[in-house]
Amino acid sequence: MRRTFIIVTSILFLLVSTGLAYGQGRPDWIAKVEDTIKLKEPAWKIGDHLIDDQGASYTESFRLTKGGVTGMIQITSYSILSNPIETFEGHVIAKDNMNKHGKKVVLAGVGDEGYVWPGRNADDFAEAFFRKGKTYVTVFLPGPGTAQRFAKHVAANMP
Repeated sequence: MRRTFIIVTSILFLLVSTGLAYGQGRPDWIAKVEDTIKLKEPAWKIGDHLIDDQGASYTESFRLTKGGVTGMIQITSYSILSNPIETFEGHVIAKDNMNKHGKKVVLAGVGDEGYVWPGRNADDFAEAFFRKGKTYVTVFLPGPGTAQRFAKHVAANMP
C-alpha cells in the first residue's frame, strides 16, 4: 500500500511539474488583434511569428509587411510581475537613452500609459510602447501616425 502511494504521488508530481513547464500559453485576445489588423489594415500582411513562452511571461512578435516595408508588433504578457509600473518606467528610460532621433510624446488613450518615439522625420520608423496592466506592447512601423494607429488596434482587443 505504501509503495503504491509513493508511485502514484511520484506520477502526480511529474504530471503537475510537466504542466508547469509549458508556461502560461498564448492569450486568446492576440488572435483578435490579428483579425482586427487583417480587417482594418488590409494593405499590411501579417508574416512570421516569434513566440517565447517562459511560464512567467509570454511574448509574441509578428512581422508586418506592406510592399517593401517591414514593421513589427511585440506583445509581452506577464503572469508574475510585482512591479509593472516601475518595470515599464525602466523600459521607457532605456528607450529614451537609445533613441537619439526624437523626443517621446505621450500616447494618449491607449492602455494605462504609453509613449511614441517619432523618429527623425515623418517617414522614419516610429516606436509606440505602452502598458496595460502587466502586458507591454511595442509597435515599430514607419511614421508615428501608423505606429499609433496599430497600437490602438492592439489596445482595443486587450482585456
